[in-house]
Amino acid sequence: MDTQTTLQAVPAVSAPTIQSSAMLVEFTAGVWTGSKKDKDASAEVAIRNNADAGTATVTKMLLGECGELDALKKFVANVRNEHYRMTMPWSDLGQRLIPTALYFDYKQHMSGQEQVFNGLVQAFLDVYDWEVIQAKTKIGDLFNDADYLSRHALAKKFHFTVTEVPVPESGDFRVDVGNEQMSVLKTSYQQHYERQITNAMGVIFDRTRLYLERLYNSLDYNEGEPRKKLMQGTFDNVLEMIDMLKVCNLTGDTQMEAIRVKLEDQFRGVGRLPISPESLKEDSHLRTETKLVIDDVIKSLPSLDM
Repeated sequence: MDTQTTLQAVPAVSAPTIQSSAMLVEFTAGVWTGSKKDKDASAEVAIRNNADAGTATVTKMLLGECGELDALKKFVANVRNEHYRMTMPWSDLGQRLIPTALYFDYKQHMSGQEQVFNGLVQAFLDVYDWEVIQAKTKIGDLFNDADYLSRHALAKKFHFTVTEVPVPESGDFRVDVGNEQMSVLKTSYQQHYERQITNAMGVIFDRTRLYLERLYNSLDYNEGEPRKKLMQGTFDNVLEMIDMLKVCNLTGDTQMEAIRVKLEDQFRGVGRLPISPESLKEDSHLRTETKLVIDDVIKSLPSLDM
């Protein structure tokens, strides 16, 4: 198969069995920010600088520096990134598409992360009352008792939720409309439906391009030149995308499969040793060969105007 002629643009997508091969998931997490705008302090800053009212904003950190709260915020940000990495976009409302083949691993991972989240929340709540006392010194005249919730009320500000729903059928309309209106609705939704699936798969193509370009740049040096640094994570990301190209090919897209096979043959081909960062560093022939394959795939990847 000539990948240069077959992998130029994403074809129209139809997904008659998408409901059996994927589902929708939504992740939400709530964390108390520990910050609040101070109107009085904002007004004082404006006056002190001869500025109009409302042109300055003072946001105070109610606890000052708090390691336990900072750890919570960073953890939730990391989990949200993991959620995005393991899923594909679907709607503007927060729902993401995930292949059923990945769902068990996703659910298991997120369940473990929820346990970690709960432990971090408890660690923060355990020090909260002491942190409030310390805040009287940390933020000085900005301290106001009214800004601080009780420990019980504060606990309600934290939540970690993963919601799963099936992908809706394109003809699933539960409204009482005439046949003509029903036909218009179905046509409109089918177009939206196929566009969302195409966009979701486009994200997989774009992510593949990103990781391949990073690996290519790490290998882009000639014999005798200083070696560039090849991170294990850069290499592992490419291997992960080879697997993602398989399980995320929800429509049997021939382009996606051809790209996967080309990368699979190079990195894990039958009858050859699997490529490793070490072998790429030491074997100039293998490095050159791998660069050519990566370059060919990058040029073949479809470019979606999303």
